[in-house]
Amino acid sequence: MQIIDFINGKGYQVINFPDGEVHLQLDPLNRKEGVIVKCRITNATELFLLMQLSDILKRQCIEVSILEIYYLMGMRCDRLFDIDRPFTLSIVANVVNSLNAETVYIYEPHSVRCLKLIHHSFSSDLTWYIKSRLLEQNKGLLLVAPDKGSVNRYRDKYFTVVCDKVRNEATGELQGFRATPKEDVAGRDLLVIDDLCDGGGTFVGLAPKLRELNPNTMSLLVTHAIQKQGVEKVAAVYDKVYITDTYKDWTKESLPANVTVFKVDELNAI
Repeated sequence: MQIIDFINGKGYQVINFPDGEVHLQLDPLNRKEGVIVKCRITNATELFLLMQLSDILKRQCIEVSILEIYYLMGMRCDRLFDIDRPFTLSIVANVVNSLNAETVYIYEPHSVRCLKLIHHSFSSDLTWYIKSRLLEQNKGLLLVAPDKGSVNRYRDKYFTVVCDKVRNEATGELQGFRATPKEDVAGRDLLVIDDLCDGGGTFVGLAPKLRELNPNTMSLLVTHAIQKQGVEKVAAVYDKVYITDTYKDWTKESLPANVTVFKVDELNAI
């Protein structure tokens, strides 16, 4: 199968014009075969390259057999918040749908609306997959949900500790965090799991509450790590931090020693 791999830079070249415009040039393709496309969509330039790819493939009547999306821009803007702001996920989904892929795999979509808006799409839950691998190494590991979103995503029955944010009922202002264990976790190893870490504020805020439970170790696992500063913040308060390269190639960054990066291409999680 032919592959156009935007993750590892295979099957194409990008020409950068003096005005900053990008121009996609594909390597020669066999029009009788379908293609596999791997990409991450983290910014407008990467979205525009997909638009150009769609134009090229349609002109040559080449089908996309599989589209793997490592990170989907706009997945946190999954609804129309008000009439003066865009429905970003819908815009991105329209571009993805223009490729007419037979099957679309989205790694750890933040919202189920991603699967509803993007045709023939399926979720590949990397966080849950990596969690299973970590449990093989430490069968006594106990799972922690950082908030209600994580509970809904991964199901309450799997969590020994469930956390939530404490807000002022009158103003809605965030006042702190709460960690509620279903059993005594003193001396046990805890693993907080979620799909995304941006600035890291929620995980940092939870750390003292979890430490009050007197665990043996306290680790964090997220699929999408967005900001280096956020990774550094959580690494300072957790014993171990596990992330993946869905959002960017973290091997090119200098990260704290207690951060482990899983490469998606080596996980075979589809």
